[in-house]
Amino acid sequence: MTELLNYLSNKYGTRDVQQINERMLELASIFEISQILNASLELENILNQLLLIPMGRLMIGRGVIFLKQGEQFIAKHSKGISLQKESLSFPAEELPSAPHFEIENADEQGTFHSFHQFRKAYKLPIYVPLKSQNQLLGALFFGNKLNRKPFSPEEHKFLTSLANIASTAISNALKVEEIRSINRELDQRIQQLKTLFDINQGFTATFEIDKIKKLLTYTLMGQMVVNHVAMVFFQDHYFSGIDTLGFNRDAIESLLPLLENLKEEMTALPTEQITHSTLRSKLKKLDVQVIIPLRSQNKMIGMILLGKKINGQDYTSADLEFLSTLVNQAIVALENARLFQETLEKQRIEQELQVARKIQTMLLPRSLPEIPGYEVWGTNLSSREVGGDYFDIIPLAEDEVALAIGDVSGKSVPAALLMANLQAGLRTLIDTGIPLPQLVGRLNNLIYHNTDLDKYITFFLGILNQRTHRFRYVNAGHNPPLLVSAGGQVETLTRGGLILGMMPDFPYEMGEVHFDPNDLLFCFTDGVNESLNARDEEFGDERLLRFLQTHHTQPVENIARTLIQELQEFSRGVPQYDDITMLLLKRGDN
Repeated sequence: MTELLNYLSNKYGTRDVQQINERMLELASIFEISQILNASLELENILNQLLLIPMGRLMIGRGVIFLKQGEQFIAKHSKGISLQKESLSFPAEELPSAPHFEIENADEQGTFHSFHQFRKAYKLPIYVPLKSQNQLLGALFFGNKLNRKPFSPEEHKFLTSLANIASTAISNALKVEEIRSINRELDQRIQQLKTLFDINQGFTATFEIDKIKKLLTYTLMGQMVVNHVAMVFFQDHYFSGIDTLGFNRDAIESLLPLLENLKEEMTALPTEQITHSTLRSKLKKLDVQVIIPLRSQNKMIGMILLGKKINGQDYTSADLEFLSTLVNQAIVALENARLFQETLEKQRIEQELQVARKIQTMLLPRSLPEIPGYEVWGTNLSSREVGGDYFDIIPLAEDEVALAIGDVSGKSVPAALLMANLQAGLRTLIDTGIPLPQLVGRLNNLIYHNTDLDKYITFFLGILNQRTHRFRYVNAGHNPPLLVSAGGQVETLTRGGLILGMMPDFPYEMGEVHFDPNDLLFCFTDGVNESLNARDEEFGDERLLRFLQTHHTQPVENIARTLIQELQEFSRGVPQYDDITMLLLKRGDN
């Protein structure tokens, strides 16, 4: 090495050799610094070395590093100067792309509104940009030397070279940090997926709604580290229930009218983003941080309110996404549980209705009695498992038989129970010998005193004397039975009074007709004449009358079956909405 230096001295002169020697030392120093900076991928360590090395070698008293974050340059590291780092920033467009090495003397530290004012205020004359791939990555700011000597051009070059070397190391460290952040987020997502999978197994393991709610509550508390949870549920646009844990129930209830404003929300919503100012203010007062809508088939069925995290951290976008997914799983489980409970309830009701139908069928005549000189036929087609129509044929002493038909208001089990009450009352009173109007009056009082005002019965009761062919009747607001003569003339049986159950102690009147040979009595409920077709037209009284005038010469069973076929043909494509009941009595030829 000595021989090389002597050779160079003799050839180029001592001064030139000295400059070459200094340049080589500088390159060696830069190479050494490059090794130090690139030996680590930890950003904090790189930034620390980036300030320590030039400040130590050049005896600089203060330094600051800014790095780009979004659209701002944020102070990330400093030495020899006190800064509120994260709150100190510049807009991206303010930092120049070329180095600045001098500024005018500035007053003591004060306020600043720009890059130049900052340098003056904090006495940082040296500015060196940090560039990577021609993009501004950050900036170095240095103060004056402690010995107050000016920076030489070589030192300017050194700082610029240092910035170029450091930019690569910083860029690599930032990429590593980004990868680590992505990995942490991926790890968090994987953990969340595992949690969601485990929770979903818990949700699907039960069809008990309360258990699903508890599991959801405890999962929210554990995953979000909260101890304040409230669940509000809707049904048919009304609030149907509130479950609270940690929150004051009365306080949550006071919010219910205002929560209507959130019914259009689709995903988890931080309180800060709620546009309704009054609601937002009250939620903040209760420390509600997040509201999660519960939606099923695009319909709001409730919402969940979460309080602050116990660890003081904010809810992140990943948290909100996780909450939305978790709640969607819970909604599916809750809806499945609800449908399961409804299915069980439906099955239970269907079983009860089947039993009730059997009982009701037993209340109708099991077989039609023989009436000498007459044909009789009765049929009942219920629109549901259990209906409210009623007919009865009761043989009496002394050549008499009673015929009854009724239609109870309403349908299903309540109507059937009232019909059973009527049948029991009629069977009890019919053998007492009470005159027909008084008998119907007692039935009226029985129904009136044992039902509400919205329950009533249209009723027709007649007694036929088979020997004299005399037929006495009382019509209590029922569809007037039709008496069709052998020649096709029709008489309606209307004498009687009010429907049963409307007014106590009502005085009923009795009507009377005589059966001639081949006369037909047709009794029916309104399910016959009010049957509807696809055009919403009724079968009607006129169509019924024409049918009877056409078919009255046939046997009563044929008349009934043919009429049922015509009704079904008329109502093709329309479900039967009311019970159909017919009672037919026809005298023979003599």
